Amino acid sequence: MSVKWTEEQQKVIDLRDRNILVSAAAGSGKTAVLVERIIQRLTEEEHPVDVDRLLIVTFTEAAAAEMKERIGAAIEKKLMERPGDARLEQQATLVHSAAITTIHSFCLSVIRDHFHVIGIDPGFRIAEEGELKLLQQDVMDELLEECYEEGTKDFLDFVERFGTGRNDRKIEGLILKLYEYSRSYPQPNKWLDSCVRAYEMPEGGTSARAEETTGEKTASADGSVMERGEAERVQRCAAEKVQSCAAEQIRHRAEERVRCRAGDVRRVLERALEICGEPDGPYMYADMLESDLEGIERLEEEQEFRGQYDIVCGFEWKRLSGKKDETVSEDKKEAVKKLREQVKKLVKDIREIYFYAPCEEWEKDMEAACPSMRTLVSLVKKFSELFSEKKRSRNMIDFNDMEQFALAILTGEKDGKLVPSPVAGEYQDRFEEVMIDEYQDSNLVQETILASVSRMSRGGYNVFMVGDVKQSIYSFRLSRPELFMEKYDTYSLADSEKQRIDLHKNFRSRPEVLDSVNYIFRQIMGRDLGGIEYDDSAALYAGADFPSLPEDAEKSGFTDRTELLLLDKADTGDEDARRAEVRMIARRIRKLMRTGMVIDRETGGYRRVQYRDIVILTRSIKGWAEDFSAVLTEEGIPAYSVSREGYFETYEVSVLLDYLKILDNARQDLPLAAALTSPFGNLSTEDMAEIRIAFPNLAFYEAAAAYAAGEKEKTEPDGTLQKKLSRFYRQTAYFREKVPYTPVHELLTEIIEETGYGLAVAAMPGGAQRTANVEMLVEKASAFEGTSYKGLFNFVRYIGQLKKYDVDYGEAGIMDEQSDTVRIMSIHKSKGLEFPIVFTAGMGKQFNMQDAKGSVLLHPEWGVGLDYIDLERRTKKPVFLKKMIREESLLETLAEEMRILYVAMTRAKEKLIMTGCADMDALTAYGNLGVFRVEGARCYLDWVLPAVLEGTEREAADAAGETDVKVKACAPVELAVFSGADLTPETSEERAEELALDVLEHWDTSRVYVPELRARLEEQMAYVYPYEDSGRMKLKFTVSELKKRSGLAEEAGQEMYEEPEVVPLLPGFLREEETLTGASRGSAYHKLLELLDFTAEYDDGSLSAAIGKLRAAGRLTGEMAECIRREDILRFLRCKSGRRMRRAASCKELFKEQPFVLSIDASEIYPQDQSGEKILVQGIIDVYFGEPDGLVVLDYKTDKVRSAGELREKYHAQLDYYARALTRLTGKPVKEKIIYSFTLGEEIAV
Repeated sequence: MSVKWTEEQQKVIDLRDRNILVSAAAGSGKTAVLVERIIQRLTEEEHPVDVDRLLIVTFTEAAAAEMKERIGAAIEKKLMERPGDARLEQQATLVHSAAITTIHSFCLSVIRDHFHVIGIDPGFRIAEEGELKLLQQDVMDELLEECYEEGTKDFLDFVERFGTGRNDRKIEGLILKLYEYSRSYPQPNKWLDSCVRAYEMPEGGTSARAEETTGEKTASADGSVMERGEAERVQRCAAEKVQSCAAEQIRHRAEERVRCRAGDVRRVLERALEICGEPDGPYMYADMLESDLEGIERLEEEQEFRGQYDIVCGFEWKRLSGKKDETVSEDKKEAVKKLREQVKKLVKDIREIYFYAPCEEWEKDMEAACPSMRTLVSLVKKFSELFSEKKRSRNMIDFNDMEQFALAILTGEKDGKLVPSPVAGEYQDRFEEVMIDEYQDSNLVQETILASVSRMSRGGYNVFMVGDVKQSIYSFRLSRPELFMEKYDTYSLADSEKQRIDLHKNFRSRPEVLDSVNYIFRQIMGRDLGGIEYDDSAALYAGADFPSLPEDAEKSGFTDRTELLLLDKADTGDEDARRAEVRMIARRIRKLMRTGMVIDRETGGYRRVQYRDIVILTRSIKGWAEDFSAVLTEEGIPAYSVSREGYFETYEVSVLLDYLKILDNARQDLPLAAALTSPFGNLSTEDMAEIRIAFPNLAFYEAAAAYAAGEKEKTEPDGTLQKKLSRFYRQTAYFREKVPYTPVHELLTEIIEETGYGLAVAAMPGGAQRTANVEMLVEKASAFEGTSYKGLFNFVRYIGQLKKYDVDYGEAGIMDEQSDTVRIMSIHKSKGLEFPIVFTAGMGKQFNMQDAKGSVLLHPEWGVGLDYIDLERRTKKPVFLKKMIREESLLETLAEEMRILYVAMTRAKEKLIMTGCADMDALTAYGNLGVFRVEGARCYLDWVLPAVLEGTEREAADAAGETDVKVKACAPVELAVFSGADLTPETSEERAEELALDVLEHWDTSRVYVPELRARLEEQMAYVYPYEDSGRMKLKFTVSELKKRSGLAEEAGQEMYEEPEVVPLLPGFLREEETLTGASRGSAYHKLLELLDFTAEYDDGSLSAAIGKLRAAGRLTGEMAECIRREDILRFLRCKSGRRMRRAASCKELFKEQPFVLSIDASEIYPQDQSGEKILVQGIIDVYFGEPDGLVVLDYKTDKVRSAGELREKYHAQLDYYARALTRLTGKPVKEKIIYSFTLGEEIAV
């Protein structure tokens, strides 16, 4: 049965030859549409493309793997519909090597293929995160030490201004923060220079200089002849114009923000005037409020910054009338007073942020802060150079390098702009279309890389982008959603070369879920906050059909409407607010288990809710996961945290690390105390006190050692403590002796096994989790041994750096995510997933605004915001630019939080339940919900509550006997308010638990209560998995592995033909080692023949020149070039196959180093298998070439053999696989299979 696509989805699938931006709403089936578009491109009758000619970029490895799997499955499905289709069989083979990849994997492939362009060693490796942190620290220490030795005034002043005086950690943090941020730009140094220019105020002020430079520019444009020095003056003026423009842009943005804030103030005043105009409203306040409103309206209409300054600084507040009138409601009087106080505060905030000083003064402050900015940028550039040198010396790169190196290969600078390089041109020829998934999460570097391999620079349109700006939640990865919005605003909805297609329909969720999402976000999300106006074009529309709920579910009180559960912050019972909120959620989960119904994915019908249907989403998992797991377990609800933070803080890991610290350095009190009170020492608190009392004047590590040595005159009668300490010190001495020559992971393993620590950890509560965490530390230690740092000392530093920079691996996962448990995960982790029932918990938690509170603030558009610190006066104040950046950062943080909330709410398929703690007394006060400032939110409930609740006048509510808040009549949300009393177990629940316990304690195990269940259990326990043998099969082989499986010798490591041994007249210790082994010489021959231009004719001289050219370009290493025997290569080039290859090369029919993946039936390798499973065989064909009547495949061999028959017998199966793969890849028959033996110097037909 074919899928019925919507009109918009069909457009996405069918449109060609244009740039397409697909704005795909949550649950709109974008992945399915993308896969269908790819399948259509592979199978269309006119101009079909091969799957390996598409570049498909995703932003996670998991997404790339899923995409490749879905495309492969779709091709297999098409093959079932069209069995024997040669083209589809070809695509099924090509899909395994297709460019369906993450951006970093694509960059890595570019670097590996073109390393010579940027001059790096082809044997580079990817640096491990902890190793990078260690190297960064070493480089930072070296840099700062060098700067202190130079002792320049600028540097010393910078340290005094921004250091703490105790250490340089704050300075290090500033340098690293700016370094990491700058690497998200295509030209980091240029961006850093622009940050400095923003502080360089031109002489005479920005306005005067702007006019002056404009006049000069006009004069030059009129064609006047430049006298000597005129060019320099114009260049200087142009630079000053840039500086002036930067200052003017800041000022214009400030003008916009002031007008926006004035609009907020106006709305508050208008609300206050509405209350004054009500029958029992405080009419006597109206005149004063209207006077306020007049001033605010003038501010909102004022276009010039100086005019705004005059209005705000000259604002006068009239005193509210003291007139008394008994007919006026006291609640309304108080409400108006509160609103006016809010107005005053808002105006005060405007003054403090934008008009704290005249323009001339803040310009001077910025100019005075310029030396600090210049010094910081200089330090960042020096750090970048040193860090790059250190990484290059260790032959490693990091993820930032992947992007920057790929960018350097794919682009070049022309007239100050980046343009595609010749290498990019090769990729443009190769890829028919560039497809980018999750485009809203791209950054500037990734955008530039992907644009360079598209055909846009040639005037072509072959870029396909899909994403949803409302789900851009990765600002901490420096994603730039404005890239998406720039195209969203400029691409046309009509048929055009740059076309936008909106997918509105949601095929995931019930209409009730979508209604609540739309209702809330229509009120809170807009262009300024959220990135997009949440109007009809951004709203979600139901695309899936859900059957009506069963009658028995509705009768039991279950509905599919969205719920809002509020816990009164003032009454949480005997627990803190967080744990009380979890209890509230537990109550709701238990009720869902009794009455709830969801649709079964297998049958399509309704069934009872299971624990696995429920997920609890929180903004951050840290701290919350532990409380949720603990409380839900107490409530008898199985729960599983998908990702848990705080790995290094877990008891079992932190103690083990402390033990390693004292092995490295025994003179450390805190680690020693931790180890002694752990299973390593088994000391009690009384024992620790005894040691301290015995030697009160010694450091603790000395006191413990002295006690162990028996230096105390009077010890306890049985000497137990001394025995414990002596055993502990003997153990540490034993392991300390092994430290110098034992790898850290082996040392850890021995410590865990020999001391019994592993058994002790396993016996603790949650032992399985603890054991997994300890094993994970051993794995990390093993990974550390693969870095450029070695030894225990560096491992301890390595862990310290990870903790210093908050690198948290999360606890080891031990539970199957498909088990019947409630899952707890962060909202970020849930992106791209869907769940039947979703709890969005912790909605009363305050947003983290720390990014807007640092001493140095960063912004993609405005650059760097600093404090101006006057060393003479010892004063500090933020410059105007920093105030602007703080304001923008706060808005962007709120916008990000709003998008995170959108992601959380759109994960629900059938039911959405929002929970949080709120101040219920404040909510019931009149007017509190009357004025809604989206920008004023500090938690999710600050958005949700004003959107769904209506204000209640206290007097009227009291008169009616109502105290609770109410949901707006039009809001598609149900409200429930809980207090501490609602969370205590009911008597019936406690009695049920007591009865259940009594039944279990007196259970008669000899009796069979349900024979049918007994029979079913016996049947299940006796079950034998029928495909056990298939599960042991290996599903992927290399050609070399298959050769070994047949009992043949492995090709790698084979020696070149044996040479006559020449015994030189030199003693053995003076003999030079042979440059390369035989196997390595074989690799050199393969590499040369891969790179050699076969269209040319060679003799000894020209071949030598070609080898030298390849060596100079870095494509052949020096060792490779020196070991190549030119006579061997010339003999091959002049043989019959060599001449045929030359003819094929001239016709562009010669292909070298062709990778392939071949799908074969498992029975070919496992003759006994009858499952029909497919096995993948992968390899690389040395060379093949086309001739009019078919293909010829040729393989170079350097094995030491005596006859052609040996090679033929050894490699015929390998050549057969090559031939089968080529036939599938190209659709052409292979007519010949040839081996060329360099040992025998002859061609061998197979």
